Amino acid sequence: MTSGGDDIRLIGGRYQLGNRLGRGGMGTVWRAYDQMLAREVAAKELNVASDDREYHRRLRRALREARTVARVRHPHVVGVHDLVEHDDRLWIVMELVDGPNLARQVADDGPLTARRTAALGLQLLGALEAVHAAGALHRDVKPANVLLRRDGSAVLTDFGIAALEDDESLTTAGELLGSIGYMAPERLTTEEAGPPSDLWSLGATLSAVASGVAPFQRATGAAALHAVTFAEPEIPERVGPLRPIVEALLDKSPGQRPSAATVGAALRRVADGAEDPGPLPPADLRGTDFPGTRTDAATATDAGATRTDAADPPTLTAPRTVTAPHTLTGPPTPTAPHPLAGSPTLAGTPTSAGSSAPALDREPTVVDQAAGSPPPRPRGPGPGRARAWWWTAGAALAVAALAAALFFTFGPPFDGDGGDTAQPPATRTSKVTVDATRGWQSATGTPVQKGDEVTVRYTSGTWTVDSANLPFVGPGGHIAVDDQSLRFAWKDCKVNAAATFGALLGRYPGNPGNPHAVHRAWHFQATRPGTLQLRVNDRDGCLDDNKGALTVTVQITH
Repeated sequence: MTSGGDDIRLIGGRYQLGNRLGRGGMGTVWRAYDQMLAREVAAKELNVASDDREYHRRLRRALREARTVARVRHPHVVGVHDLVEHDDRLWIVMELVDGPNLARQVADDGPLTARRTAALGLQLLGALEAVHAAGALHRDVKPANVLLRRDGSAVLTDFGIAALEDDESLTTAGELLGSIGYMAPERLTTEEAGPPSDLWSLGATLSAVASGVAPFQRATGAAALHAVTFAEPEIPERVGPLRPIVEALLDKSPGQRPSAATVGAALRRVADGAEDPGPLPPADLRGTDFPGTRTDAATATDAGATRTDAADPPTLTAPRTVTAPHTLTGPPTPTAPHPLAGSPTLAGTPTSAGSSAPALDREPTVVDQAAGSPPPRPRGPGPGRARAWWWTAGAALAVAALAAALFFTFGPPFDGDGGDTAQPPATRTSKVTVDATRGWQSATGTPVQKGDEVTVRYTSGTWTVDSANLPFVGPGGHIAVDDQSLRFAWKDCKVNAAATFGALLGRYPGNPGNPHAVHRAWHFQATRPGTLQLRVNDRDGCLDDNKGALTVTVQITH
């Protein structure tokens, strides 16, 4: 409809759409104005598929999302106001949180302190307990799905892939929804997912927010899937007193993870300034249930808010008090800017600036298990540390056997005349920042010599080649979907046509395949003296809308 010659898009006869806030895996979020109640709201437009069957599947999932959130009353869970059908599309009208998401906050201002992270963790833990008490799982807890109010408090949002425990699964057979780096390993195998799965995701989120690096970030979705299923998390020293909490939450076995009450007590100690979070025994050793089980109590209080089911109140068997959020004293206090490390994703979250989620959460979102399922996870008697011990022992034996074979074949590493040992090679290592707004940049202070072994490894940071429309990503560049959106510029703006926009590129004189797609690591031997150069995969005439930088480690062994 029109008014005064200006186009006005009105939804449901009362919600006037404004600018787009963001786009996620399930839909697009718009700023809107509720003309009836004279207030600003957020309107989420469900993505519409081309075929009817897919559309109805998405429609049912959106209805599920709305019902899930609507039955939770909690100060740190986004509120749902209305459900509207307009132009054959479903719109979910929600509370407008006019602030950045947590991933954007960290990307712009650097990782949060351990105390600040713990305070937000307490709020998110309370939100998850309320969701579980309503009989639901969030299934996609990650920094990009946490919005920050102006007072610095957190709001858990984007329940687009949540599923009620007492209903049928709405995911297609062989399909997993969520961000791989934040998905619990049982969701990638045949084990049953439950509230401990959300606690796993909370642990990964805490580590990422406090360090700027997701604990299972990898260059590809397959590598991230393998890391979540088998590898130990990479937890930087920066997380400080949060480390024991994160390690306990990221235990491969759901039953070995601590209960929500235990985690809440530990987070409160860290938020209050303690260097020791206290003991974190696993839930199954304490004989306690996680919230959200069908026998669990359904009442809980948090900062004076009562959790109720507006449509269908559950039967209460016993009262239960959940962890209250830690009170935030003032707005967030960011540390010095620190670039984030990450991998691409298909899911985003609205931000106040209208951009998608940065690299903390940009990991592949949909996995076709039929095309490549991860192998079954080892079911040993102990947690991941025991398996890691056996793998380490096996590797040590293999190395010892190889060393013995080399000894008897070639003799000891002496020259045999003077008994002098061979001199070790000289190695120099340096950190280099590669700016997305510049072209080729020298990565070595002095020229590389012929025969030198050169290794380039990605350390941290994110960038984008289209700051107005595309999310921040790591050295692997933008995902295929985003790269396709820039297909019109492939010919004029790509430096390496075979790599995606935003990929980290390197070149060295005489190397075949220049420019080389570095991704997370690149190793070569110099065939002539020269200078190593690095850059973003975007030509010099196309850099005006770029933003961000990557930090790499360059090691040269002569």
